[in-house]
Amino acid sequence: MKSEVFKNEKIEMLNRFVQNTDVHIFLTGKAGTGKTTFLRNLAANTYKRMVIVAPTGVAAINAGGVTIHSFFQLPFGPIVPESQQVNGSTRQQVESQSHKPTFKLNKTKLKIMRSLDLLVIDEISMVRADLLDAVDAALRKARRSSVAFGGVQLLMIGDIQQLAPVARPNEWELLQPYYKSVYFFDSHVLQNNPYICVELDHIYRQNDKEFINILNQVRNNRLDKASMDLLNRRYLPDFNPKDKEGYITLTTHNSQADEINEQKLDALKSKPLTFEAEITGIFPENAYPTKENLELKVGAQVMFVKNDPSPEKQYYNGKIGKIISYDKKEGLAVQCDDEVINVTPVKWQNFEYTLNEKTNEIEEKEIGSFTQIPLKTAWAITIHKSQGLTFNKVILNAEMAFTHGQVYVALSRCTSLDGLVLKSKIQNNVLFNDNVINTFVDKIPSMEPDSERLAKEEYNFLHQTILELFSFNDIEIQMNRLAKLMRENDNIFEKESVDSIAEKRRLFREEIIDVAMRFARQIESIFHKPKADFDFLQERIKKASAYFFKKLNDLENINEFINETDNKTVNVSVKAVIDLIKEMLYVKTACLDIAKNGFDIEKYLEMKNKKTVEAENLKSYKLKSKSVVKKDKPLMNALLKWREEKAYELEKPEAQILPKTVIDKIVELKPVSIKELKDIAKLGVTRIKAFGADIINMVLNFQGFEKKDFDDEESVREMNLSNSVTATLRLLDEDNSIDDIMKERGLSRSTIENHIVEIVKNGIYDIEDFVSAEHIATITEYFEETKDVSLNAARDVLGEDYSYFELKLVLSKLQITNS
Repeated sequence: MKSEVFKNEKIEMLNRFVQNTDVHIFLTGKAGTGKTTFLRNLAANTYKRMVIVAPTGVAAINAGGVTIHSFFQLPFGPIVPESQQVNGSTRQQVESQSHKPTFKLNKTKLKIMRSLDLLVIDEISMVRADLLDAVDAALRKARRSSVAFGGVQLLMIGDIQQLAPVARPNEWELLQPYYKSVYFFDSHVLQNNPYICVELDHIYRQNDKEFINILNQVRNNRLDKASMDLLNRRYLPDFNPKDKEGYITLTTHNSQADEINEQKLDALKSKPLTFEAEITGIFPENAYPTKENLELKVGAQVMFVKNDPSPEKQYYNGKIGKIISYDKKEGLAVQCDDEVINVTPVKWQNFEYTLNEKTNEIEEKEIGSFTQIPLKTAWAITIHKSQGLTFNKVILNAEMAFTHGQVYVALSRCTSLDGLVLKSKIQNNVLFNDNVINTFVDKIPSMEPDSERLAKEEYNFLHQTILELFSFNDIEIQMNRLAKLMRENDNIFEKESVDSIAEKRRLFREEIIDVAMRFARQIESIFHKPKADFDFLQERIKKASAYFFKKLNDLENINEFINETDNKTVNVSVKAVIDLIKEMLYVKTACLDIAKNGFDIEKYLEMKNKKTVEAENLKSYKLKSKSVVKKDKPLMNALLKWREEKAYELEKPEAQILPKTVIDKIVELKPVSIKELKDIAKLGVTRIKAFGADIINMVLNFQGFEKKDFDDEESVREMNLSNSVTATLRLLDEDNSIDDIMKERGLSRSTIENHIVEIVKNGIYDIEDFVSAEHIATITEYFEETKDVSLNAARDVLGEDYSYFELKLVLSKLQITNS
């Protein structure tokens, strides 16, 4: 079926905001104003890489997407925001009963998130504030970005006046210290970042102007007496229609709907017909669109629960009819007004997002299916399950309404006032006036953009995207890391390699960063003119792209300037940085290459996302190896001779000096520090204290580096330490944990951690013994970019996953390196 197109100015403006800007958007509107149709058209026509998620399984399947929890791998239940704090016991109680997202995402999910342009959240009214903050945190982490949603544009779709998010009293008790309300608009990410609201106001579902006016008043909790009186004229408590009239009863609770349907079905004298669903793969039970074992009868009033997938389009989700016959070959015959529809099983698919290995495009992959007759008994359904559906004839009993928006959802399912029957009168007490909602709704008009704002945002998006193309800061950060790694380990790298990378770094700053900064100022001046000269800008972009493309290509062979060392740990660290530089260059050069012919924002985003995915599949590069024939034999001979002499000197068996297996490991790993000696099994603290200096000097001598001046290894390594720090060091040497040392010495955690900072500063232990490589990289990047050494400021930005201990360790290491 071809996607519908509305001739609607707001929808045309909305489409331009989505396609031509990166502004976050809340799309709302009364029931029947075309929100779902807009989403369907967007999915069919956008050039942006997008994913659709929804809060529930049913909503996700209806929207053609996946659930928020499954896509982002989030826990169920309240999720405490990491960056917020409460006091004392409340904090402890909250942490023990709530969840912290772990964001353990597989490679495919990470690739999808890193290449996204647009995230659509359907039925946003049911998304709780803490869940939206968790989505924000997941995208920031996956995309290594500090901006809202990791730089992905967010489109939220839903009517805040309809169904509200679920927060049980015990859950709200946990979340209340952090949030003003449970609603999505009170999430921290939306409170702190701008977004626009677009409210669709042309109603396609109802044509009755009088009824539309009543619905608007109910929606806004401002039902006046005249409208209430008009609405309550439909109060017919004894109304009992015949089945052929096709009325459906909307109830507030599942038990009410189930009771009505069971009574009506049992009253039919015809033979029960049972249909068993065929379920394959993964299809959650809470997402079943109808019953797995569906019992129907001839004469039953039924509702279609899916749009007709056939070209005939005979039925739609929510269409009411009556079963008039059943035949094993032809299936069920359902009478709907003047037509009879033969109904056979249809298939619902459960998807997950994946990447096409050949094209790297985001695709939906079927992971499960549910095949069943697309019907359910429908003398009654709940208001909740009626959301999104349209009925011509509705019976409503709203006296047990229990939440904001329920009555509005129920009334707005009906196409006209004449098709509505009330079993209980509508009173103000069932409308559930919610001041939080009312306050937000009052703000919406002021958040609606006009054509001037649209033009400005399109202009800004183009401006910022061009600046992004010519930003090389991320590559420079990695170049600095590489140079620093080599400088810190200059005793094991060849001087040529260290000098070569230092020179590459200098040239990168002079020929790329400095030039890019000057070009950025030129771009700024063009965009800040009253009328930008885009022809001139395109010419400048073509020339700049060619220039930077050539300069970046000169870095392609950067690994050839670095010799592989005999220290495996250092090799791994250097290769990791080089791989990251190579990935960044792969993406950036591809984007510059197409810009040499002129800048096109669609082509740029398409190329950037495609190459971002491809870059992660690049092979890890090898460092240049030193080809030495039988290179390890001299070291082996030196160690064996030394062992023989030491055994004679100490009058001990050679095996007690150094077992052969230990010598083999020393030859293989070539340790050049006490810490690296400790990593060798069976060497032990006692041997390291006695022979560590000799071993290290033999390795250094073998590698052609200067020997260390070890008169007494222990005294050398401890000479800058106080007695108390030395005592902590001795316990660390015995493989005690921080907690063990605290108990042994009767000191606080902060004191022991400060001792360890001193130990690391003196090079006795490596920072990697206490901080993960990922945290080191993130903290290092923060301090280098901000130049702010405040630990409190760093903690505020990075969050509670990063301890003060880790921050102090990394900062002290940086200060030593830069001194």
